[in-house]
Amino acid sequence: MVRQDDKTSSDNIVSLTHIRDLTAGSALAQIEAYWQTQRRGRLVPARSDIDPRGLTGVLEYAFVLERISSGLARFRVAGAHLRNLVGMEVRGMPLSALFTPEAREPLSDMISAAFDTPAIIRADIVSQGGFARAPMEGAMVLLPLRSDLGDITRILGGLSLSGEVGRTPRRLEIAHQSRKSLTGYAGPEVSTSNAFVATSPERDQPDTPDRPFGADADNVHVLFPERDT
Repeated sequence: MVRQDDKTSSDNIVSLTHIRDLTAGSALAQIEAYWQTQRRGRLVPARSDIDPRGLTGVLEYAFVLERISSGLARFRVAGAHLRNLVGMEVRGMPLSALFTPEAREPLSDMISAAFDTPAIIRADIVSQGGFARAPMEGAMVLLPLRSDLGDITRILGGLSLSGEVGRTPRRLEIAHQSRKSLTGYAGPEVSTSNAFVATSPERDQPDTPDRPFGADADNVHVLFPERDT
């Protein structure tokens, strides 16, 4: 549960209370809610608007991506949950490296939609079980950001899977995805069984920013040391 607080340390910092045993949905909902507060009526927030103190309690599930080509983005920084899933530091790796070969084409399309539409992308994520690995399931969210140059080439993301990680690296699959355009049409929702099947596309309504949360900047971890150049 997010706690309201009347005190703020700065206009740019909107923090969240620490919550133990977060579910995938609640962790990603808090990341998205923080992104919404930082929009302040704009299409998308800037990368420089994102302060780790605003993500206290959910930093381990958060990451920042940088666009490197059409449909491809790499990690600038990532929280501990992603490192645990892969079994190594993921900074500099493409997001697609975490996914199975079959999932990479739809993932590329999702990344393109996040940057180009732009759109909020939400996806149900699974990791199959196997030797020394139990099945895992959870969710991912991709939220577009402007770079310091003003173009949309960054993403604030969140990824959370529940269950025991076991043997690494984990490979991820996309069970379902949905897109919420910030300007207009974002393309169809897509779900998967063994293949990706498009459902009926609908024109999304423009999103609106949420009201700001209160501030609580205790126990801040430095997740985002880099700055755009």
